[in-house]
Formats: sequence, structure tokens, C-alpha cells
Amino acid sequence: MWEALLHKAEFPTGYVPAITECRINERYPDGFLREIRRGDLTFLQRVTPQESAGRITYRHLDDTDIAEIRNEIGEDEEGRLTLTLSITLTDRPAAAILAQNTYLRELDCDFHGTLDAMTEVLHRVMMRREATTAPHDPNGS
Repeated sequence: MWEALLHKAEFPTGYVPAITECRINERYPDGFLREIRRGDLTFLQRVTPQESAGRITYRHLDDTDIAEIRNEIGEDEEGRLTLTLSITLTDRPAAAILAQNTYLRELDCDFHGTLDAMTEVLHRVMMRREATTAPHDPNGS
């Protein structure tokens, strides 16, 4: 599977129907710089394969709505091979979507609130744990 992901990174036209051309501009010890064509648009991506992590990261260097794409090999609970494709958007499209969709805006607020609350509780728990496991001064101070 890893060899297929590497091949896809260098020759994406056989794997990604939207990409019609690809040219590798530079190679580095940890990856390469490629130029891809999608429709009428051309994008520059920094590709970083990490075999030990089973991951290939594509960072967009142009001013696009996409910050990063990842392809990751893993295993599920039963030991079966998994492939996860993920995309990270820049703030621009997320802000536009949240401005137009009340439900998603409220959901986003809920997640931020949950993260803030979880962080606060975890911080308090860790502070209590540190206070109870700290060595005590035999003189009572």
C-alpha cells in the first residue's frame, strides 16, 4: 500500500480524476515540490512522505482554500488495513460557510465551548494531582 501511495504522489493523474497534469519541480531529502493542474487552475504543493507514520502530506503553497491534504495508512481495531484521506481548509472558506449557515455556526460554537470546558477541567485535575503527589516538607511548610 505504501508504494501505491508514493506512486500516487508522483503520478496522480492515474488516481485522481480531477488532476489532469503533474510535474515534479524539485526533490528534497524529505519529499518534493510538485505542480498539478486541476481544470483551468495550476497549484503548487510541497509533498512530504513519512513512511514510518504511514502518511503523505500535501501542503498547498498557493493562495487556495486548501491548506493541506493527507493520505494515511493505518489499521482498525481488528487489524484490517485502513486508508484515511483528510483535507484541512484555510480559514477563508470556513468563515464563509459559518457566516452563511446558522446550524454550522452554532455547532462550531458548541465545539469551541466544549474544547474550552474540557481544557479547564483537565487543567484543574492535573493541578490537583500535582498538589497531592508533591513531596511534603517534614517541618510542615
